[in-house]
Amino acid sequence: MAVMVRKKRDTSAKRESILDAAVEAFIDQGFERTSMDAIAERANASKRTVYNHFSSKELLIEEAFNRFLKKAFEAKKINYDPEKSIEAQLSEFAQSKMELTEDSKQLGLMRVTLGAFITHPQMAERAILFSDSQEDGLVTWLKEAAKDGKLNVPDPELAAETFWSLFAGTFFWPPVLRGPVGKAKGQTLKKEFIQLFLSRYEKRGTRDDAKTVRK
Repeated sequence: MAVMVRKKRDTSAKRESILDAAVEAFIDQGFERTSMDAIAERANASKRTVYNHFSSKELLIEEAFNRFLKKAFEAKKINYDPEKSIEAQLSEFAQSKMELTEDSKQLGLMRVTLGAFITHPQMAERAILFSDSQEDGLVTWLKEAAKDGKLNVPDPELAAETFWSLFAGTFFWPPVLRGPVGKAKGQTLKKEFIQLFLSRYEKRGTRDDAKTVRK
C-alpha cells in the first residue's frame, strides 16, 4: 500500500512578504498608528496568518530591523585581496555604510525603528544585543591586511570601531535626521576619512608614493 508523504509547506516566502508589508505600513503610517489588520491587508494575508508568523507588531518591527542589520553586516564581509590597493578595499567598506541611507526604504525603516526604540527601550536593548552578536567583516579584513604587512593594527576591534565611527557621524545620523548626503560631497568625505584612517594605521612605505624624494 502506497504511503502518501505530505510535503512540508515552505512558509519563508510568506514570512518575507509579511515583513515587507509591515515595513511599508510602518513607513507610511508610523509604528504606533499601524495595525496588524493594515499589515495583513498589505501582505494579502489573513490576520490569523500574520499572527501565526508574528505575535505582535513589536516583534514585526524588531524582525524587520534585524533583517536590515543582517544585510548590512553581510555587505561588510569583504575578503582581503593582496592584489588590490588598501584604499580601494577600504572604499568598499565605506560604500557599504554609505549605501544604508541612500535607499529611501531603508532610510524610512531606520527612522521609524529609532522612533519606536524611544518609546519601547526594551526593543532597543534587544537590537543592540543582536547587533553585537554579528561578526564585523572589517575586523577580519584588518587582521589580514596587518598580516600582509600593509597595516599596523595592534587592536583590530578598536580600529574597526574608529573606521565606522568616522562614517556614521556623516553617513548615518545626519541622513536619518535630514536626508542623504549629496553624491559629490559624499565621495569627497569618503576619501578624506580613508586618508585619516590610513594616516593612523598604514605602515610607512607600503604605497607607491610613500617614498617620494623631495628636490
